[in-house]
Amino acid sequence: MSTPAGGRWWQRTEFWLLLANLVVYLVVLGLDPQHNFGSATSLQLLLTETTMLGIFAIGTTIVILSGGIDLSVGTVIAFSSIIFTAMIKSAIPPAELSRTGVGPGVLVAATLATLLVSLLIGLLHAALITGLNLPPFIATLGTLIGLRSLARVISQSLFQSDKIAVSAKQFRALYNATWPVSVPLVKDPVLVRWVPLLVFALVAIVGMVVMRRTVLGRHLYALGGNEQAARLSGIRTNRLKFVAYMIGSFCGGLAGILYAAREGQGNAANLGIGYELNAIAAAVVGGASLSGGRGTALGAVLGALIICLIVDAIVVLDLDQNYSQIIVGLVIVAAATLDRWQAVWRRTNAA
Repeated sequence: MSTPAGGRWWQRTEFWLLLANLVVYLVVLGLDPQHNFGSATSLQLLLTETTMLGIFAIGTTIVILSGGIDLSVGTVIAFSSIIFTAMIKSAIPPAELSRTGVGPGVLVAATLATLLVSLLIGLLHAALITGLNLPPFIATLGTLIGLRSLARVISQSLFQSDKIAVSAKQFRALYNATWPVSVPLVKDPVLVRWVPLLVFALVAIVGMVVMRRTVLGRHLYALGGNEQAARLSGIRTNRLKFVAYMIGSFCGGLAGILYAAREGQGNAANLGIGYELNAIAAAVVGGASLSGGRGTALGAVLGALIICLIVDAIVVLDLDQNYSQIIVGLVIVAAATLDRWQAVWRRTNAA
């Protein structure tokens, strides 16, 4: 679906996605009976939801463009939230935690440990796929089921609960710290949650640079486009699979840390349920092909934005919340169908 970097700007998927986002926003703004959709509070919510989804949607996009699929990202988020909060509560006695909070050293150590665990999860996925020759669907479906149960076992054994609460303000500030930003035509300043936004911006920039400007990125596209041809050309395809799946899980780990800070707890019971559907939807709507070889970080960002716009629109227009996942599922089917039609059209024209 994505046009190569040298294509004209109006031919690029990202341009049409940007236009689609603008149209959806204006339509919902016009239909909103309470006229709150364009308020500072609504924009803050939309921005935060998009940045959080965008973080792990970019990782999912990299896995998909390499020819794989990762169904475990929601569980990785939940598992990472448990590891992160368990590390903090194990490092600081309860009395000291309530009195002095969490120091920066503990936060950094817990963050690094959580991200290391998330990398190991990606390594496990790639090992199952390359070593045991399992289909990516099966390998990541196994961790989708198993990791959440393991998170509950860890949480129950350490703290006798599926949730590990950390009430320290320094911990909650990872998500809740804000900067007021004035936006034209909006009465009040938008309180931007700057930590998730900064993490999202770094992930997006690194993703764009890696995918478009590096040998690694070109090899990932080649792997997804035709694995056999990539292998015959001297590309170490198994090594690339390790890189792709470790990036995907790493992004899930980042999101897990931020979601834990948002909720004030690690949550093995229900955090991240269904998030893999939203991540795949954002990737596919953003131009990633489920057959591999196509996709961009910018497309994933714009795909995440339109998914969040649709979900928020259901709330704003006071529709049944059950419709949100139905619509997301339909969006995935529609985007995948369009991609398949375009692939057939390209093959027909090439012939």
